[in-house]
Amino acid sequence: MAALLCALCITAMPAVALADQPDTDIVCGTAESERQDAAADRPDISALHAIVVGKDGTVYYERAADEQVKIASITKVMTAIVALDNAPLDTTITVDHAAATVGQSSADLKEGDTMTLETALRALLIPSGNDAGMAIARSVGAIIDPSSDDPYGTFIDAMNKKAQELGMDSKFTNPHGLDFDGWEGDMHSSARDVATMFSYAMRNDDFRALTSSTDNVAHVTGADGTKREITMVERNKILGTNGNIGGKTGGTYEALQCFVGAFSRENGGEIYTVVLGCDGDEVRFADTLTLANWYYDHIVDYPAVTSNMTAADGQLLVARATDSDWTDKTIDVTAEDPTQTAQIFSLAGEVKQKLDLKTLSGDIKRGDDAGTLTLVQDGHTVATVKLVCAQDQAAPNPLEWCLVQLDRLFRLVTGQPQQAESSLVATAPSPLEIDGTK
Repeated sequence: MAALLCALCITAMPAVALADQPDTDIVCGTAESERQDAAADRPDISALHAIVVGKDGTVYYERAADEQVKIASITKVMTAIVALDNAPLDTTITVDHAAATVGQSSADLKEGDTMTLETALRALLIPSGNDAGMAIARSVGAIIDPSSDDPYGTFIDAMNKKAQELGMDSKFTNPHGLDFDGWEGDMHSSARDVATMFSYAMRNDDFRALTSSTDNVAHVTGADGTKREITMVERNKILGTNGNIGGKTGGTYEALQCFVGAFSRENGGEIYTVVLGCDGDEVRFADTLTLANWYYDHIVDYPAVTSNMTAADGQLLVARATDSDWTDKTIDVTAEDPTQTAQIFSLAGEVKQKLDLKTLSGDIKRGDDAGTLTLVQDGHTVATVKLVCAQDQAAPNPLEWCLVQLDRLFRLVTGQPQQAESSLVATAPSPLEIDGTK
């Protein structure tokens, strides 16, 4: 009997989510079932839903990113957005009975407390205060529509209108994200929607300051006029480390553990990561750092010019440009800055070169503008290289001009080209080859 009970208990235990690399994961728009990247080049995470998005909106990685699920307290990002869109930071926020008694995650606010919107937002984001969310909704809702007898409902409507404006499929039914204990409802979002919402929030300087703040002391005024300080516990355990400049946690029994974070490192700029449905607090942060490190580890300094040949001036030869005054002469072309590089994501595909040379004629001097070389990866321009002439070439004198015309006549009769053709000499190495040499 004891053995049977033990077996039943083990069977009833929830399965622990293990990190994996399914072929359904998508990198740069293509599923791994098609890409078949090496295991070392694929994020190894256990989150049920995830996404990595650049500041410019480029999606580098996604896992079930469009499935609508619960996001718990990440909801508070939208609460902050609507509040900042509709009220200045010095707006007075009042904590009513409903806010003070909402329960669960709390900033320890009391009924009758007043504070500035800035303080309320810090209480919302730092300790993930549900009480702060309710107080903000009711106070700012009254500002959005002073004639409404339901300021709370007004604020929730504003949250959903903002979601529609941002192109999200999300729906919000409260300002804090609780989905149990009387707060059940048709609320949902997705990893992609969360990334959209958070990247929008990060465009607001006030939000950026709030989400990155390490000042965890809130100053409030009680109902009796007494001022007090509240020391808040920061929920974002990786803030200020590994390039993390902000984020928002979330967690309920249904949503599991979630996190949206912003990272900024010297190599690769700013990105946003989202992990939803993680089995535990440590897992959500481990998965987050795995995604951030995966992205930054694949940022390479790609040489704007690679060539196996040198020009007349000793620099790397990029191209040979037609000198239209002659039938058989070209001008060596090099990069104005031969050391130019571009930061690119090595898994985003091969780099293509687009050469745009100017028509050269007359007396040509070394350093003259010769056009541009554009590097394109996955449809995005990653670098534009200014090209210059690498040699002097005088225009034909009168006798030479006559001889050129005779040569052109002969070429016309015999069907030969009227002038020497331009050519691209530079090559575009594989980004993965560059990555492998880091």
